[in-house]
Amino acid sequence: MTDGELIRGFRQGDGRSFEILYERYRKPLYSYLNHLLRGRGQVADDIYQQAWMRILDRLHTYREQQRFLAWAFRIAHNLAMDHFRRSQRRQALESEVCEPREFKARPDAEAENRELREALAAALARLPVEQREVFLLRQQEIAFKDIARIQRTGINTALGRMRYAINNLRQLLAEYGYGQSAGVAEREMK
Repeated sequence: MTDGELIRGFRQGDGRSFEILYERYRKPLYSYLNHLLRGRGQVADDIYQQAWMRILDRLHTYREQQRFLAWAFRIAHNLAMDHFRRSQRRQALESEVCEPREFKARPDAEAENRELREALAAALARLPVEQREVFLLRQQEIAFKDIARIQRTGINTALGRMRYAINNLRQLLAEYGYGQSAGVAEREMK
């Protein structure tokens, strides 16, 4: 069943339709929030629950010309941005500096891939929120026009943020020992 069919079914009183929709998108939404709110697992969990409650509450406003996942990400994005704003008011300026980790070279590819993923995660955590969000949304295969809608900005701004995110990730990964020659890092970012 398509998302539209499931939503219509839910609107007509079929609770199972929403369960299917939830199962279809729970992992991408949870992953997005965990990466956006890296290091704040409890906050990500709370916002995840709030997002699904809001989705459920506002499903009657969903228009089928939108992609459901992009619409759901926008709701989660707004809740996360509200959290950031409240946090900034509570704590004058919270410093979120990640210390670069030293990685020991290991011969096996799995260990190298794990180190690269850890370096990428640490580098992502150091990006400005808007750049990190664009990068994570693209990882979920969200179109730039939908990302622009989610971030309430123009498509050129979304494209620019992605360009800055990739440039910044390249520089940050170089600090972790993954320089220009690391083709693996380039593939991981695409």
